[in-house]
Amino acid sequence: MSFQCYEDIKTQASAWEAALTTVESRAEDFGKLFAQEPDELIFASCGSPYYLGLANATLWRERLGLRVTVAPSSEIMLFPATVLPRAGHPVFMTASRSGETTETVRAAETFAKRFPGHMILIGCRPESRLGKIANLSIVIPEGNEDVIPQTRSFGSMYLAAQYLVALLADDAELADALRGLPDLLPSLLDRWEPVVQRVAKADWDSAVFLGSGPFYGLAIEATLKLTEMSLSSAIPYHTLEVRHGPRSTIGENTLVVSLGSLRGASHERQVLVEMAEETPHVLALTPEGGWNLEDIALEVPLGYQTPEHALGLLYLPLLQLLAYHRALHKGVNPDESRNLTSYIELPDQA
Repeated sequence: MSFQCYEDIKTQASAWEAALTTVESRAEDFGKLFAQEPDELIFASCGSPYYLGLANATLWRERLGLRVTVAPSSEIMLFPATVLPRAGHPVFMTASRSGETTETVRAAETFAKRFPGHMILIGCRPESRLGKIANLSIVIPEGNEDVIPQTRSFGSMYLAAQYLVALLADDAELADALRGLPDLLPSLLDRWEPVVQRVAKADWDSAVFLGSGPFYGLAIEATLKLTEMSLSSAIPYHTLEVRHGPRSTIGENTLVVSLGSLRGASHERQVLVEMAEETPHVLALTPEGGWNLEDIALEVPLGYQTPEHALGLLYLPLLQLLAYHRALHKGVNPDESRNLTSYIELPDQA
């Protein structure tokens, strides 16, 4: 039996193509906004889109030279003075599949009252509440899903955010790499899905996801996907931070999943050598060429010359498939996560 989220994962290349096209169609408008030289980018959202912000924060800092604040929307809704600046020229960005999540709507309204004219939405559904507040929107209907887990929506919004920065920063290498990802995705999934499926069926009962720099936010998103789709226990860490206490919780029934970077490769590889002393279940997603981990880990070397910031988009579908196949292994319906809804609506304020 196949579930809708599996189709969403396997066919998301078309949503990625749509994301690229939509960003290109709005690039001139975004160029005008950023020509005003904002001094800070504030990203706020909820759930998976919040982790999208964490995953892209390093890119925004490195390519746009902006001070970047990433916060859950509820922090701005409840404690605006702890997140929003008192003055200056900030830009507010959010991502939301539905465009209706109450915390994000209220956070956007709070920002718009203080700094009108500088709000960006990346979403999947036209005519949303957030779309009415935003000054500029990137809407990707092809990324929308009708199930709880955000898979193709997350990927398409993640790609849109990265491609927007590549165009704004005139980063031709990154832009070219991102444009090529939809064509790479089908063969990537065909090659590595059997490996991921084998890991999902292995004898482990909890998972640790490791990622640093551009991949820490993605490690958190992978944790959420495994948790909500398969009802499994999982937790994320910055890769080297796992030594500072969390290693004590890793045992022979723990799956360790590493999202390998380019800049941190030598240090991250050594962490995996140490983790293999604690558990036989180590899955390493690594850049082109791999890290020669065959003696200590099940390695997935992607084999593509891809800039570091684009690597996360190649790791993402494999992480989604891990969650999906773990759900099937446990007899859990991955389309209908327990106790969750597709977005949160809070009652009107008194």
